[in-house]
Amino acid sequence: MPTKKGAGGRQQNYNPHTGKYAKTDYSILVSQPTRKEKAQKREKLRREALYNRAKNSKDKYIFDVYREIDRALPGTVIAVNAEKFDPFINNIREFDIITKKCIIEVKSGTNFSKKLKQFLSQKKYANSKNKAYIVYSPHMQTMSKITYEKSGINIIKDCKSLINTIKEYEK
Repeated sequence: MPTKKGAGGRQQNYNPHTGKYAKTDYSILVSQPTRKEKAQKREKLRREALYNRAKNSKDKYIFDVYREIDRALPGTVIAVNAEKFDPFINNIREFDIITKKCIIEVKSGTNFSKKLKQFLSQKKYANSKNKAYIVYSPHMQTMSKITYEKSGINIIKDCKSLINTIKEYEK
């Protein structure tokens, strides 16, 4: 198809139906993304942002737990290391992992002597948002676990049990 430069240096193509040169409308050549494609792109960007936030976390277990949850239940994680305003303490609180129906606190250490107050206040916040509160701590000692569970804190020590518990709440 012959082409020539038109007025203003625009490229023009020969239209055999009209016998004239006409400007090329490139807007019809590039199709607009559909709603589904836009939603898929937004979801991909959201998941990449969560991945990066988990990877740059101070706690070494948050990234591993996030990957396991995302692998087993894709799309259920809403936020990682999210800062939310807690009206009970009248301040901002950081939550490790938030899914659609759960708030998960990840603890990597072994010393849990003064964590009960923190766990109880976070559980109170989670209950006010109609979410379950779960503490994932693979290195917690058995006596500490028993003490916290008597106070109503759900403690989980292995990742498979954590995934199964999240699946129960996500139903």
